[in-house]
Amino acid sequence: MAQLYSQLSGVLAGFALTAVFIVISHFLGETTPSGRQAQSLGQALPGLLAALLGLILSSLTYCIVAADGDHKGRALFEHIVAGVGFSVSGALLIYATVLFIESVLPYDSAHYARRLLGQCLPLPVFALLCDGTYAYGKASNEGRAPAWLGMLIALLLSVVLAISVLGFAAYGHPGLDRIRVTGDRFIKAIAVSGLLTVAVCLLGVEATMGIAGDGCSLPIGAAVAVTLGGFFAVLALSAWLFLTRPARPPVTAPPVPAPRATGTPSP
Repeated sequence: MAQLYSQLSGVLAGFALTAVFIVISHFLGETTPSGRQAQSLGQALPGLLAALLGLILSSLTYCIVAADGDHKGRALFEHIVAGVGFSVSGALLIYATVLFIESVLPYDSAHYARRLLGQCLPLPVFALLCDGTYAYGKASNEGRAPAWLGMLIALLLSVVLAISVLGFAAYGHPGLDRIRVTGDRFIKAIAVSGLLTVAVCLLGVEATMGIAGDGCSLPIGAAVAVTLGGFFAVLALSAWLFLTRPARPPVTAPPVPAPRATGTPSP
């Protein structure tokens, strides 16, 4: 499984690299973008670069997990930590993709792209972490995960699903149009912090290989803590994409034609 995730990270890194080249070619072309397009492309570039580097680091992280596959219990915990880095890299790629789409498409298409990506993708991304946590719980409890762990994972997945559904419906509610913030100043901070998180996950996997024993020597509470961190991260991603959505363009009424003169013209 770790080998497949490593390949998937490499494929996604290729998509991110292609998007980076597209953004750079826009600024190096004969007609450089201006206005909203230049602003959106400039915002997308830090996120794309962070996603590119993060996915490369995630691919290396999963390579280490695959190399440690002979030690099942330890590799299962490493899989959870690697899943955090992969999820953060995926979130950066989603965020940068949304900004990139907004730079080249009209409002309606960009609005629905943000709506779909921001509210539908966090659930499968978080399910990756939950799968790793449940597998670690089974391995640390003689092949049968504790009942409370299964209930906790089901509860967290249900909450993420409910937030995704509510967020998807909130995009179409006109009364929430005023709830909006400008995220231009925080994009570089988000990219840097996300990339640092992926690097910490890579170092965490290396430290686990060197410190932990061959079996499930780490407590199940450590895996649950990592999962709870991912839970709050995916909720923050959904909320952030909703709060930073572009404003609806004002609806302008069509011009009213001038009334025609009526009556019989004088001779």
